[in-house]
Amino acid sequence: MHTYDPIDRFVAAAVAWPDRRALEVGSEKLTYTELDRRSDHLAAQLVEQGLSGRRVAFSARRDSSWAYTVFLGLFKAGCTAVPLLPEGPLKRWRSMLEGAEVDSILAHPSPDALEVELQQAGREFNWIRMSATKDTRPFQRKPIAPDAEAYVMFTSGSTGGPKGVAVSRGNMSAYLANFLPLLDLGPTDRCSQHFALAFDLSMHDLFVTWSVGACLCVNGDLGGLRAASWARREEVTTWFAAPSQVAVMRRSRTLAQGSLPLLRLVLFCGEALPWELVEAMHTAAPKARILNLYGPTEATIAVTAYDASLPTGRSGVVPIGKPMGENTVHILPFDGLPDGEGELLLGGPQVTGGYINSKETTQKAFVQLEEPKGTWYRTGDHVRLDDQGEIQFIGRIDHQVKVLGYRVEPGEVDEALMTQLRGGNAVTVAVTLNGVVRLVSYIDVEADTTALHEHLRRSLPPAWMPERIEQMAELPRTANGKWDRTALMKMARNETA
Repeated sequence: MHTYDPIDRFVAAAVAWPDRRALEVGSEKLTYTELDRRSDHLAAQLVEQGLSGRRVAFSARRDSSWAYTVFLGLFKAGCTAVPLLPEGPLKRWRSMLEGAEVDSILAHPSPDALEVELQQAGREFNWIRMSATKDTRPFQRKPIAPDAEAYVMFTSGSTGGPKGVAVSRGNMSAYLANFLPLLDLGPTDRCSQHFALAFDLSMHDLFVTWSVGACLCVNGDLGGLRAASWARREEVTTWFAAPSQVAVMRRSRTLAQGSLPLLRLVLFCGEALPWELVEAMHTAAPKARILNLYGPTEATIAVTAYDASLPTGRSGVVPIGKPMGENTVHILPFDGLPDGEGELLLGGPQVTGGYINSKETTQKAFVQLEEPKGTWYRTGDHVRLDDQGEIQFIGRIDHQVKVLGYRVEPGEVDEALMTQLRGGNAVTVAVTLNGVVRLVSYIDVEADTTALHEHLRRSLPPAWMPERIEQMAELPRTANGKWDRTALMKMARNETA
């Protein structure tokens, strides 16, 4: 059991390095002492209003120190943080608030149009108005049980609606205990913050950084076009982002030889990582160690890691590696597949308790096995073990389709395409028209589609061949940053009809 609470780590850092910079966002630059005092002030107000142990939502805007202070204040007060994506839309906000049974919302000091619209929408919420400013108010923290909720993040459900996942403080403690020993981070590091605060990878940004006394540097350019120049200007030493952000940088020609000389650690997570992007980042940051992480929200941020630091000249997709620390994995075999291939199951102290107010969905995804014994989260990811015992991600099981009687994994088509796309992305979807299943592939870079078709014919069986390969300037994404396959399937149907 990991009992060293994430807030204990932050407070210990504030005691050890009170005058070191803890947060830089826009023009604001806060020391550990300043951030500690501001969050104490907020926590004291939350406790006074009887909100300890309650779920409290807020618009997780990255344009000031407010949301970062709110996370710490809620954690200190023993509340559950429920961050809402600032972009909304309002319908999704309402679905999340109702699904997670949230009735308390922390009002932003400068509410945007969406927040004002929610306030005027009619339903009665408990709107909490309090300051998280330079004021200080004495606050005495009380011990909080490891099984208490830390935050709720939402993932997309199979029907398109958001599913709330409650992550406990013990889950977070386990993640930090499992992950921090892999790194060599300290108070002189300057760590990037690229992810939206309503996306669980942002919790890595905040609490890994603040566990070691480092400075969290917030990049407001989520698209990545100016990320390289920002990293140089801010002297960032640790970088954590989705592969697609680096793909944008590569296409915009901002990853020149040695252009990021201060980077010493680069982390990727959230998407399949093409080897070409690793090579591009290694060229720009030759001193950096590069790790590819993997993990769903249901298992707290990331569970496995693969060290991709050394250039290999390989193509395709980087493995997701092996489990970190006390995490465990199990590959549940499919009928007809070789040993070491099947659905990836995750076990260990980072696995959460399931979905909020969705007992049936939880029972399907979180299963009890006798061998290996324990509770396992069924990821729905199709993987195989390679010759080195590393886990290789193939695709989603729920995207598998039958084509001409063959079970086809669209992710295999994507991987074959990405070996030729020089860092670009590919997403293949299946549509059924007049009873016939057809595959359509979408790519986000310019390429010779005739040559791509020829490559696929040399690489995959006939049933795996997409009917068309379409080029797009940008592939659509869901609110959680995943590829929006529903939108692509709709496009494919319209274009094929």
